[in-house]
Amino acid sequence: MNNSFIKHLLVTLIIFSNYSFGKEFEELFTIYVPIENTSEIESSINQSFNNLVFRISGSKSPSNIWKIINSGSSRKDFISSYSIKNINNKSYLEVNFNQNLVIDKFKKLSIPIIGYSRPVIFFLITVESGSEDPYFISKDSTNDIDIYIKESLDRLSNERGLFLELPLLDLEDETFLTNTSILISPQQYLISKYDFDEYVDIKLINLGLKKWLIKGDINTDINKESYLEDIKQSLDDFLESLINKTFSDLKIDTSETILLDVSIEGINSYEEYEILKEKLSKIIAITNLEILNFKNDTITYKINVMGDINNFKKSIQNNTFFEFLSEKTENNLSLRFVK
Repeated sequence: MNNSFIKHLLVTLIIFSNYSFGKEFEELFTIYVPIENTSEIESSINQSFNNLVFRISGSKSPSNIWKIINSGSSRKDFISSYSIKNINNKSYLEVNFNQNLVIDKFKKLSIPIIGYSRPVIFFLITVESGSEDPYFISKDSTNDIDIYIKESLDRLSNERGLFLELPLLDLEDETFLTNTSILISPQQYLISKYDFDEYVDIKLINLGLKKWLIKGDINTDINKESYLEDIKQSLDDFLESLINKTFSDLKIDTSETILLDVSIEGINSYEEYEILKEKLSKIIAITNLEILNFKNDTITYKINVMGDINNFKKSIQNNTFFEFLSEKTENNLSLRFVK
């Protein structure tokens, strides 16, 4: 059984056993930009706004930025606050944007939006350096090539607003992976431990001085003095394409609006009702909601939703706090609140 078949089989089983493993990107409207000194604040604010538009729209096209600027708004109009923060001994400008103002502008200009629920892409990257045993790059890896790749994943994760994850190997994992008598492959073992929407399998093989071969989901060879930069660039190019593909099904058409009656079961206290309100506020597609009825443990809302019914159902299916129960009629849905 070859590796490509194993990968296809495992990912197929995951897809059909659970629709999505998307997680909420909590700081969706907060952008961090590296900054050297206070003279860079103006340019950093501009960059943070650009990154926000890329993140919320799901596209790196600059046309969306110019739509907003040409509508008469400046980048600063959407800022709630900003400050300089020290993170891991590096200075960053933390810029918090006003969610309501941003969404309202996107809606007026018919720019698509992607909400808080974002996909998880899991990476198994094997390195065969020639000087040591093959290993998987993990969150704790410290080799030069590992650091380059981790920095690239962290940067793109922050810029685009999704989860690009590597395994975190503990002592039990290390022991298992070095056990040559095991029947399950190391890839199968690690895949079984994590939840994700997309799985990326990459192998980096050192063929000699400054010469590397990349196999798996990326296929290329590198033979340059700047091999680290070239490996990073190959990964960046691949990820941009993968992210665009992953985001394509999550975009909400802000030019369309529908009205839904939505019943939500499982509300047993005032505290749970407050949590429910907070979670509903994270579903960006919802522009307005009104309580129609509150009986026993079920609240019925009339909800204005951007996009179409399928967009809203995807938002629910990608949200770990709600379970889709049934569609009573075309515009009448039943959900359960999952604590």
